[in-house]
This record gives sequence, structure tokens and C-alpha cells, in this order.
Amino acid sequence: MRPLLHPALSHTWRDESTLQVGVTPGLAVVLGGLREPERAVLRGMTGALDLAALHQLGTEVGAAPASVDRLVEVLFSAGAAVDADHLTGSPGDDRRAPDRSSAGLQQHDADGGTAVLDARARQRVDVHGAGRVGIQVARLLAAAGVGDVVVADPGVVRSADVTPGGYGVADVGLPRQRAAGRLLADDITAAPPAGHSTDDDGAGPRFAVLAPTEGTGRDDAAGLLRLGVPHLMVQVMELTGVIGPLVIPGRSSCLRCHDLHRTDRDPHWPLLLDQAMRRPPSRPACDTALAAAVAGLAATQVLAHLDGFAASAVDGTIEMSLPSGLPRRRSWARHPSCGCGWGDAAAGVAQWVL
Repeated sequence: MRPLLHPALSHTWRDESTLQVGVTPGLAVVLGGLREPERAVLRGMTGALDLAALHQLGTEVGAAPASVDRLVEVLFSAGAAVDADHLTGSPGDDRRAPDRSSAGLQQHDADGGTAVLDARARQRVDVHGAGRVGIQVARLLAAAGVGDVVVADPGVVRSADVTPGGYGVADVGLPRQRAAGRLLADDITAAPPAGHSTDDDGAGPRFAVLAPTEGTGRDDAAGLLRLGVPHLMVQVMELTGVIGPLVIPGRSSCLRCHDLHRTDRDPHWPLLLDQAMRRPPSRPACDTALAAAVAGLAATQVLAHLDGFAASAVDGTIEMSLPSGLPRRRSWARHPSCGCGWGDAAAGVAQWVL
């Protein structure tokens, strides 16, 4: 181990005996009452010295080995230090560095996020629908280190699909899957782990994003639910972007649960949904900035789930509307008439049907 003060956090001295590492709530840690021996040891945490060398440095300046160990323990437990032995990257790996640092800060990992990005590189995420929103979600996931992002969309790129984070003017007229494949090849930052191929080996996706460009996406959602594939719904409707639900099959509310809750409140909802699917607007609205914000929030939800966190869109939706663009979360419990909660022993055998 070669202790290193976290290179993604600022290191500032409040006074001669008080060091603050980081500045934001949840990450910042303040070490007070530091004498010159401890300050010397902190200055030695550059990643060049291993723990034995730090002990020797501490002895030379008057800090006992136990004091050095305690200082290192506090910094590592607070996520304010990393092990420099795990920070060596491959050539061209600098593109992954910001995402690795972010992942490491979230997990408080001593390896600086290396294990998280390696895990992402083993994941396959399918994106169903690659319009203005879907293509940006796909590109963000690829850039964040997801090793295999597969776009499924039989349509062609239209002029209305062109957006800064998605397709370019040169893509207009091309099949969306072909254009997406070219863009993703440039965006991909994952370095596939040794002995692992991200080619489709028949194992199927670990996650799916539904960003429908035609219809409501409910048929795809039903199929993914039956297959047990976690998935996230994301779309822009008129002036509102909706991220969610993020469905963990058998454990959280599904899209049909949401429809049943809506029907309880508005018996006309199934009729409205059917007509909206069969007669969509001829020129649907999808604001450029809103599409980008929705895609960004959707990507964070997917990554949170893949990285092992409880995503906010589970049992809920995140909604943001123009002109304010201020996100809000709405909770959606499982509906007792849906039968999708087979992961709950009390729910018994699933009775989920189309």
C-alpha cells in the first residue's frame, strides 16, 4: 500500500494545525490538532512511500508508528485517501480518470474507483429507442464505462433527432442503429477486463433502458419484466421529462402498477393511453435542453443501479417540466392487483399478465 491523499479532493489548511480534505458535504473531512510530526507524515502521503516508509518517516520526525497508522486509517475510512498502487492506468486511460474518481468518491474505495469501472466494463445495457433522448442515454453510458451498450431502434435518423449530445447532421437518413453504433464506438471508454468479451454471447443484457420513439414502450416493458431484466423508462412528453420507474422485477413497482394506480384515480386512463399510442402527435415536442437533462438523469439512475446503490427511480418517477426544469420525485408503490411482486414471499406466485 502506498497512501496518497485523494487526488480528486482539495487539500486546504484552515490553520497551521487543521487540514481539510474536500469541500462538499458528505465528503469533506477535517483533521485538527495536528502537530508538526503528523503534518510531516501528511506531506509524505504523495503515493511515493509505502506504509513501511511512512513509518520510517514518522520515526524520523517524532511520530510513533501507531500514530501514523491511526492517521492513515482515519483518512482511508473517510474516503480522503487512496492506495496509489491501484491508480496506475493503461495508455490512453486518462479518459476514464474523471469517472473513476467520481466512482471512487461515491464508494469510498481505496482503489480510487478502479473496481467500479472494471465492473461497469463487464455490463451490457440495451437501449430500446434511440431518438433525441435514447441516443444521449446510450452515449452517456458508453462514456461512463459501460462495456456493451446495444441500441435497438428500426427507424432512421430524422432532422428532428439531431442534437448536440446525440446525432449530427451527417447522420440524417441513416438507420438509427447504424448511426448509434458509429457514435458509441467513439464514446466507449471501457477497457474490457482480461479474458472477457463484450460481444453478445447470448447471455442477454444486465439492464435495459426504454426510450420509446413510437408507441408507449409497454410491450417491451412487459417482455423485460417476464425475463427478469431490470429496466428504466425514460421519455419526454410535451413539456415534461419523466425518468422512471426503474423496475427491479419481482421487487419494485412496474409500469403496469403505475397504470393501475392512474386508473384508480382516473377510470379514463386506459382509453387515453390507447388513443395516445395509436394517434401520437404529428410533431411531438422535445426541447433540446430538456432532452439533455432527462438523458443525464436517466444515465445517473442506470449507473447508480449498476454500481450497487438504491436508485431514486425505484418505486418512483423523477419528473422535470419546463420552464423551471426543477426535478421532483413521485412515489409509486406496487399495485395489489398487478401481481408483479413475486420477489416478496407474501405475494405468492406471480399472476402478472398483459
